[in-house]
Amino acid sequence: MAGTAESLYIQQLVELLAVVSSSTDEASAVQNAVERSAQALEAEVAAAVIDGEVVASIGFPPGAVPQEAIVAMTRQQHSELDVPGLGGCPAVTASWAGSHPGHLVLARWGAPFQVEEQNLVRGMARVLELTLTMLRTLVAEHAMRESLQERQRLLEHLSAIQRAISHREDLQHILDTITAGARDLLGDEIGLLWVRDEPDSGQARLAAAAGTRPIDPAERPVVDLTASSPAGEAMVTDRAAVRHGQELQSRMLKRLGPRTVHASMAAPVHDSGVLTGALVVASCDTNRRYTPADEQTLSAFAENVSLALTDANTLVRMRQAHHDPLTGLASRGLFLEQLSQQLAIADADGRKLAVLFLDLDRFKDINDSLGHAAGDQLLTLTAGRITAQLRAGDTASRFGGDEFAVLLTRVDGPRDAATVARGIVTALAEPMRVAQRWLRVGASVGVALSGTDGHEPTELLARADLAMYEAKHRGTGGYALYRETVRGD
Repeated sequence: MAGTAESLYIQQLVELLAVVSSSTDEASAVQNAVERSAQALEAEVAAAVIDGEVVASIGFPPGAVPQEAIVAMTRQQHSELDVPGLGGCPAVTASWAGSHPGHLVLARWGAPFQVEEQNLVRGMARVLELTLTMLRTLVAEHAMRESLQERQRLLEHLSAIQRAISHREDLQHILDTITAGARDLLGDEIGLLWVRDEPDSGQARLAAAAGTRPIDPAERPVVDLTASSPAGEAMVTDRAAVRHGQELQSRMLKRLGPRTVHASMAAPVHDSGVLTGALVVASCDTNRRYTPADEQTLSAFAENVSLALTDANTLVRMRQAHHDPLTGLASRGLFLEQLSQQLAIADADGRKLAVLFLDLDRFKDINDSLGHAAGDQLLTLTAGRITAQLRAGDTASRFGGDEFAVLLTRVDGPRDAATVARGIVTALAEPMRVAQRWLRVGASVGVALSGTDGHEPTELLARADLAMYEAKHRGTGGYALYRETVRGD
């Protein structure tokens, strides 16, 4: 089913986040991360290395953790790890930064880690880094503040935010909650969150606000990223920026504030490790002075903004990488991945699957005469009609241009596959409303079945393609099975 792979990876990251964020100290967070990552990647062993020492591991016999070999893996000196009882096993390592940088190391017997799995391990390391940063921030905050009530409020705020992120609540709601929470906990009048529209943009747009004058959501202000504002300074220097005194406040703060601003502070925000914004609080109190403890608190909230943005944008990027941006169907890469997996399953179960390859019969004429916008509209309508004919478990993909492919994961034989092909041909033969007019397009469909028509994904696709050309030669609006030509009804 389209989207299964990326959904699984996102779910695994969310589960890891839920596990480590519930840890009460660094040691348990690291151990929980090691155990959860080994489970998610089906690894025989896993370990965490901090400051050149193995601080947590799983899968090794008691007293037999190969410290030197694991540390050597973090220096990229080896591609395999010698696991007791198994010998050399393919391994993968991912690092995290921060005040105490470290590495996550996993090894398993058998197949090496695929690129998607390596990316998942890097994401897990990033989640662990953010959690450790949060825990260290909380420890520092607790040491600086004597008020138990304030410490409890901070924990409640951060825990609520962590739960919202792990439950994948609405991103705007999360950003609003963090911005308002930072303002409330620090006892200030204003909270602002600025985020770049584009990674390399020299400007940032207001993404969330609390305690400001009324702002039209459709006309959120933009600031230039210069050192003249606390947000700009934080984004230029990648560290907290503090301003005391009315004359040092930016024009934007003066514009948004309910009264004259006398103090402000900003902490940098990141998306997947890239500096992308700043979280700002500001006070109208003439006696307000921000302390190092206040900086730590704001940084903790900023880290949660980073985690929320990274989580949301990772999901978007993974979907974009696996789906056609115009039609929303599976991309060629995802389709081939699904086909390979389903072929292996079908072969093991002794059942068949089928691949349909189809091409619109008059797309070029319409695209040339009515323009690309009409062509895009036609392709989108085609995708909808194709998916409407599929069954649960089937996958539709756009291969490029006006070519589409369909994977039928379970068929009883040629007739079963032909029934779906006939339904698609009939659906696409109906007029479509494109560019203010009704058009008839039609499609030619080729069908190939696994087993008799090949076991390799590329071979099966090639045979479906040949059958499609056979259908096209016999006239528009038909389908053909590989080796046996059948006209559509």
